[in-house]
Amino acid sequence: MRFLSLRNVWFNVAIVVVVSAVNRYADGHHQRWGDWLATALFGFYAVYCAQNFVRCREIHCAITAPGFLAAAVLMVLRLMSAGHYDYGAPWLVFVASAGVGYCIEWIYESRTGSSFLKH
Repeated sequence: MRFLSLRNVWFNVAIVVVVSAVNRYADGHHQRWGDWLATALFGFYAVYCAQNFVRCREIHCAITAPGFLAAAVLMVLRLMSAGHYDYGAPWLVFVASAGVGYCIEWIYESRTGSSFLKH
């Protein structure tokens, strides 16, 4: 199944901003459902990027998939009260892994002319 809209960067940014805002709202009202929503988002993107890297070998997916998974794990630890940090820590990991992944891809593409890892 292909998610063509997931190839649109602005669609992804919009979803991330909305889920982040909802997560912040829920956290401000001491409710856990926002963390569950963020965990689902992180997990979905981790799986999507992992399968995308296997299929297409896009450079950024090699970084974002484990980074998004780490963000999901951090949020689950927070939900289980095993992680004593603000809701923003997993979001920082999520955004940082996306940023690092795309920067590495940009460097690779500027040197090779392709954003795909050669077989």
